[in-house]
Amino acid sequence: MPDVGIVMPVYYQNPSFLTAAIQSILSQTYREFKFVIVIDGAPEMKTIAESLTSYDPRVTILDNGINQGVTYSLNHGFDQFFADPEIRYLTWVSSDNVYYPHFIETLRNLMEFSPEQIGLVHSSFRMFNDDGQFLQTEEDLVHFRNYLNQPKENLLNACTIGICFLYKREIAAKIDGYGSEPVEDYEYWLRLTEHCDIMYVPVELASYRVNSKQSISAKLQSPEQHRRWRYTFHLVRHQARQRRNIPLELTLLFPLYYADESTIVRLENVYEQTYSNYLVVILDLSSDQHVTQKLLSVSHPLTTAVSYANQTAEEAVKSYMPEVKTQYVMVLDQRPFSQHSILQTLVTNFNNYSNHSIVSFGYNLNESAVIPNYDIPVQLHTNELYKINMLRK
Repeated sequence: MPDVGIVMPVYYQNPSFLTAAIQSILSQTYREFKFVIVIDGAPEMKTIAESLTSYDPRVTILDNGINQGVTYSLNHGFDQFFADPEIRYLTWVSSDNVYYPHFIETLRNLMEFSPEQIGLVHSSFRMFNDDGQFLQTEEDLVHFRNYLNQPKENLLNACTIGICFLYKREIAAKIDGYGSEPVEDYEYWLRLTEHCDIMYVPVELASYRVNSKQSISAKLQSPEQHRRWRYTFHLVRHQARQRRNIPLELTLLFPLYYADESTIVRLENVYEQTYSNYLVVILDLSSDQHVTQKLLSVSHPLTTAVSYANQTAEEAVKSYMPEVKTQYVMVLDQRPFSQHSILQTLVTNFNNYSNHSIVSFGYNLNESAVIPNYDIPVQLHTNELYKINMLRK
């Protein structure tokens, strides 16, 4: 009896890519599955899907009629499986990727023989372009396999579950469906893994088509769409921490008399850091609050602004310090971080050191080495991470 449910949402797609994706599912070595293809307002794609699957009773084609988006399509498809008591395992696939013949069999076997608390299994995958050329060397694949092999707790830092996954229907039934586009899969994993553990197999089970013209990732390349993606990415991580009672760890103070496009670049440089458990507080020193208006035009769920009109930066920082509720604090300046990992490295150093006399960690001038500091300064140095309880002594 079929016990695996597979959903493929389809909007406009290169016909040859869609054909390859559908055929890769129909050619799976594990045959006991049901396959729902959801046509999301693209009638031409429905014709292709029907021509490829009309002979196969395992396939159902649903038509949204109009374009409703990927999350609506996923939920529409999975509703069919939640109503089917035979289905035990769920997954979804993209309309431009190619899944290897043992994709379902490998993940299902891993799930079948895993401890009960395992509710999601996943694997590695290869990357290729529209011409079918693979983009990773063997050495790249080794590093990529290791990167994906992380505990579920690390999902708060990055999405390490890729395009090859299978999860238990009984666990999925405990949470709401997909939402939070364009990070719908990542946000779903954050909620799902609050009810189960995960297991990883370091083998490639699919080829991921990188930035094909009709892919979701290609549509996020413009600055506006990237900002939308980044805002939602930060938001769902913050929501996950709130559900898990994980407090904010770092307050970033940014005192400014004036703001222009270079200031926005600096602020977005902060938002692109791999570390995300922070609150940004813009200390607006301008008399007309143009700093607030300028910087809050680039949305971030954990950025706020406070007016300290006509005060000096030092006065504003000193005035705001009693409001800091986090473990660490940093005063930013206009110099961008040279690496995406600067904040993560500084916080990790503090968390890993048992020496309680360290007041702060900072970098040397070229940001090539982290340096501990033991003296409480008269004035806080910018871009240096301080432990708040040491400053309050």
